[in-house]
Amino acid sequence: MDEGTFDVIVIGTGLSESISAAALSKAGFKVAHLDKNPYYGAEEASLFLDEFVQWTKDSPDGCFAFSRSGNESLPQSRQYSISLSPSVIASTGPLISSLISSGVSRYGGFRLLDQFGIYDSSGTVSRVPGNKEDIFKNKNISLVDKRRLMRFLTFAAGDFEEAKELKDNERAPFVDFLRRTFSLNDDIVSTITYALSHCLSASDTTLPALQRLRRYLRSAGRYGSSPFLFGHYGSSGEIAQGFCRTSAVAGGVYILGKPISSITSTPQLDDDPNHRNYTIHLDDFPDPLTCDIIISSEKHVPNDLVEHVKRVSTKSGTEAVVSSYPSVARCVAIIDRPISFLPSQNSQEGDSLEEDVDAAEEDDDYSPEAEPSASKAKPTQAPVDAGILVFPPSSLSGGSATTFSVTAFIVGDSTMSTPKDKWIIYISTPVAQDNTFSPEEILRPYLDAVLALALPIDPSDSAPTPLTPLFTTFYLQACPTSPSVPPSTSSTSVGQSSHIISSDSTTSTTRTYLIPPSLPLLPLPESPDAAALGAESVFWEAVNVLKRLRGLRQAKSELGVDKTDREETQAQEQREGEIQIESFWPPLNQNDDEEL
Repeated sequence: MDEGTFDVIVIGTGLSESISAAALSKAGFKVAHLDKNPYYGAEEASLFLDEFVQWTKDSPDGCFAFSRSGNESLPQSRQYSISLSPSVIASTGPLISSLISSGVSRYGGFRLLDQFGIYDSSGTVSRVPGNKEDIFKNKNISLVDKRRLMRFLTFAAGDFEEAKELKDNERAPFVDFLRRTFSLNDDIVSTITYALSHCLSASDTTLPALQRLRRYLRSAGRYGSSPFLFGHYGSSGEIAQGFCRTSAVAGGVYILGKPISSITSTPQLDDDPNHRNYTIHLDDFPDPLTCDIIISSEKHVPNDLVEHVKRVSTKSGTEAVVSSYPSVARCVAIIDRPISFLPSQNSQEGDSLEEDVDAAEEDDDYSPEAEPSASKAKPTQAPVDAGILVFPPSSLSGGSATTFSVTAFIVGDSTMSTPKDKWIIYISTPVAQDNTFSPEEILRPYLDAVLALALPIDPSDSAPTPLTPLFTTFYLQACPTSPSVPPSTSSTSVGQSSHIISSDSTTSTTRTYLIPPSLPLLPLPESPDAAALGAESVFWEAVNVLKRLRGLRQAKSELGVDKTDREETQAQEQREGEIQIESFWPPLNQNDDEEL
């Protein structure tokens, strides 16, 4: 195979594309990975502060309505890793599995979230419990409610898909399901809905919310008290780079900083064993690249190649993320004083979990008034260095988000994302179709509410100086929309190849331009696992197509020109059967530790 000839060319170094490239390279295929940007990560990249400021000025794809304030040239600007797609990783899920199975976890570091809070209309922040024991030690919940909550959590942690409680409620609003089926009060419903299940609005449906909650419950305790991890140096962008490194170790070729000038379909010559389906030309790059399969997002597909496209779906059959809102409002702010979420109770005080549960179970008529009063001890003020604060809809007086929740995500120097004694605040919320506010008008009240939680420089100062960010930017990011590629070009599920009849052909053809599933922008834990699931779907689709093409190519080469269609088909099937790939990731070996 010539240097410029590949089995697969992957366009864009986003997380999903990077996982696919690494898996295909480790499976023995020749992969080229392209990105017009000089950095890894694409839309999920982690940028230095100076790169991020320039990015906001360059009118990036899908992002608009930028506003900036503060110092754009802070000292130590290259010690900041600002994520274009801030997210957290569930301790149990597809991405964690891929990180471990591929060996990429050894290329980076991770940190557990140390605080998770929920804001209420009184202006206070309560800690979101990390496990069942935290819930039952909370003295603000009556024992009757604790028993109801325990029943619900036991249900949510199990295999509930066929449970009688869920029957005919799968598409019902989750908040109604919690109240009606489990008799939970409004405060508990709000915490479960927006903090534990990461719903974005009161209209979010029950089944997806329960599935997210189950992942939360099953993730707690795997690596520590928090169910969620955050990768060092901006998380998703750095993780994508780790998968690219794995691909390169396995032979993948990387070309960054070279925009694509053209993608063309290569005409099939009669019985040419060296034929490749596509030719790609890059700006300021001397030689064209050819390949059998292209993997990229839909935005890279030329109009004349739409008929070649197959939109890959995941195991759940989801072809693309189609949001009920057109965009997400985002804020990125840099501060130089720590934020603290004040817990509503001291988790070390009060009765044991067993005593609380036993009391509730033994007395059906138990009254909240009979419960011992909470301790009056003043909670300690622990600074947040990796934490999430959720604002349910209408929880902030003066806030404009009355339909959707707002999420603030704070990271500090322990995540390797900032210099010492600096923090980054990411704030995001969906934006309604009829919105008339700017992103700053939407998010400024929530930024101010987070800044009001800053610890004073002097602990004895009764009137600390208000915290002003060193740098702030607000902008809108467009959500994935309904696919423009015809629905008939969607594949069915992981591990299955499907031959689709082209509209201008009467013969069965294999679509060889693969589009991974779109990734959700929110909530924070969704995108990383969705990227891993989509990458696995693309991997198996590519493997099936490449096996077919290799088998056909080898059969033609062995049989020569004097062959019948039956002989060619038999030889092709035999050669396809000789290509054995049994798992997404092959077993690790010592060579996987090799340095680039």
